[in-house]
Amino acid sequence: MKRALSVAFSILMLCSLLLLITVGTTQAGNPDYTRIEWPNTIAKTFDGKWTTDDEWTDGNFTMINENVTFASTWLMGEDVTTHFVIEILNDNTNDTGDYWQIIADGNNDLLDTAPQTDDFRIELVGHTTLMVYQGTGTGWTAVTPEAGELSFANSISASPTSSTPHWIAEFTDGKNTGVVLMGIVWGLRVAVYDESNSAAGVQAWPPLSERDVPNGWGVNNYSSDPIPEGLSFGVVVLLSSVSVLIASHYFRKRSSSGKPEK
Repeated sequence: MKRALSVAFSILMLCSLLLLITVGTTQAGNPDYTRIEWPNTIAKTFDGKWTTDDEWTDGNFTMINENVTFASTWLMGEDVTTHFVIEILNDNTNDTGDYWQIIADGNNDLLDTAPQTDDFRIELVGHTTLMVYQGTGTGWTAVTPEAGELSFANSISASPTSSTPHWIAEFTDGKNTGVVLMGIVWGLRVAVYDESNSAAGVQAWPPLSERDVPNGWGVNNYSSDPIPEGLSFGVVVLLSSVSVLIASHYFRKRSSSGKPEK
């Protein structure tokens, strides 16, 4: 694949409007769902769990709802590498129909109504199979990443987010051949599906977004400064809980059919 899927995320929606004044102007997308990715300052071990209690405290956590949260960081080396973690706090069952999904629009041309060639979707299915798709202008087509370009790990483990063992997945784009450049605003959608809790349906950020409709995806900025001390992990979790309550009326509008987007 000529262009890697490098995904950038992290700001809970309650704080996003305040933080945007430090990182510039957003582009298209849903302005109610805007986030910031902070630089990686703590070494990551991609083993599907918090290897240390501070491993992901350099990334801001975004609550999809009260049961799903994610964070990400970026790292500058020879290339820009993106890292992220997604936790499903109420899931500890191993189902073949489970999936984690991250979609990125590298050009943030989110007025589109169908996936374009700069849109990439990664999908971890059944906790074992990693698939990558690229937009075609009308839908998606499966593509094969280059060796070492994208890796993942997931496990049932406790974490600082929740002491109850739950599914945690970590992903990294270890090569980054060019979807995102420094300073570009991203379009982003993150979603999970828990087959054992099909009544919850597909749980996504933004909550009313659709997999195949870019103009409903969220907006992603980045910062070159480390995450502010005022956005410590504990504060973020507390404020994220408040933001979930503020946005609860959106979740009540979601379909409860339980049908995944496959």
